[in-house]
Amino acid sequence: MVRTARELLEDTAEKLAPDSHANRLLPLIARGAAQRSTLAALALEQRHVIASDRRAFLRLAERPDVEPQSAAFFTMLAEGEALAQDRLDVFAAACGVDEARAAAYEPLAHCRTVVRRSILQCGEEGHPARVAW
Repeated sequence: MVRTARELLEDTAEKLAPDSHANRLLPLIARGAAQRSTLAALALEQRHVIASDRRAFLRLAERPDVEPQSAAFFTMLAEGEALAQDRLDVFAAACGVDEARAAAYEPLAHCRTVVRRSILQCGEEGHPARVAW
């Protein structure tokens, strides 16, 4: 099969283009090339996500319609989020984030969407068995 110049160009561009779903930050971190300010921003965003997830897991554990084994599972997940928050605080401090900066930080829109999803999944309408993380 003979390909046209346009097909060859499109095929080559597709192969050389970065994956739109790839995480561009991870290779930078692996190489030690990530900017400290970028790592600080990551820490600040994660503060909101972790806090939201912890509240959501606790809310699921405390629901009256949750079986004891499920409540214990969600409590364990909430405890894991608390541990992650403790570790994140150390990481954020190493990135130069102080309490004033952390308190003043407004999360980006995507972070707010993730937090909102956690809240909705644990709302009165959601059943713990259907929570999809």
